[in-house]
Amino acid sequence: MACIASDPVLDIQPDFSSPTFEGLRNCIIGGTQMTHEEVTNKLATAWEQDCNLRVVAWTRQVDKDQCLAAHAAQTEWEQVDQERLCLEQEAEAELCEAEKKKPKINDFKIGAAIGNTLTPHPSQYMIHKLKSFKYIELWYFSPDGCRETANDAKTSADNTFSLTKVEDFVALKPVTSFKASRKAIQDHNLEWCQFDLTKNSFLLYINKLKWPDKHQQALTMFFMNIVSHPSCSEPYRERALLLYAARVHHNWHNTLVLDNAFDISVFNLTLLKNMGKEVWNKVCQETLVEVSLSPFTTQQNHNS
Repeated sequence: MACIASDPVLDIQPDFSSPTFEGLRNCIIGGTQMTHEEVTNKLATAWEQDCNLRVVAWTRQVDKDQCLAAHAAQTEWEQVDQERLCLEQEAEAELCEAEKKKPKINDFKIGAAIGNTLTPHPSQYMIHKLKSFKYIELWYFSPDGCRETANDAKTSADNTFSLTKVEDFVALKPVTSFKASRKAIQDHNLEWCQFDLTKNSFLLYINKLKWPDKHQQALTMFFMNIVSHPSCSEPYRERALLLYAARVHHNWHNTLVLDNAFDISVFNLTLLKNMGKEVWNKVCQETLVEVSLSPFTTQQNHNS
């Protein structure tokens, strides 16, 4: 049956008693004894029967289209899910292959707090993968970070390689795997909502990589102490907490390498207070710069 273009329920029955259908009625009457009214009724009945048949056909057609659409969507979903499963299996296979070569993370002393001052560290250029227990900015775990990393991988030249040593062999490795994203945002420059979101992804990822439970619990408590701190609702306090989180987190990874790590879950109020002063001083300096560059101040100095 041909495809029905519209719902027959919406069709309007013609007026078979009108002059338009008089010729048709005369042809039907012919040599019979039927009246125009009887012919009109028969035409109306025939139209209704035909309409009912078309309604049934339309319903079947709609149901068939919906089934085809649902089947197509299910097929597409299954294909996407299969691709995702293949990628996860490949990733798991790579993790299993690298497990023997996986470096061991050093221990830390429970209850040992970080010092009141921190040694400044240069900004990190290379991406230290978490499977090596290296520090990495939380930005990489944000939607923007994942999107930018994927875009960089697609736009970079696939035939650009660099030499790297694997056990006793020299192998080629894509240059892009050594480079940090130029769009990466340091932790202390994240928005508060970004920090709260990305730290969850970070914790989930280190769990997936089978970090020691002790380290996972310490980091979880560390982030909980940050986001639940009562001063986060005060002016400029969020910036101080973000600065504390960024520097302490980075310093913790550095001390793990040196085998003298502190317990990151222990919150140091003195260090937070010092960082709060640092943030406040920076805010004051920024305010002075804005005031000195304002048109009113410039005009006033010119008039003087």
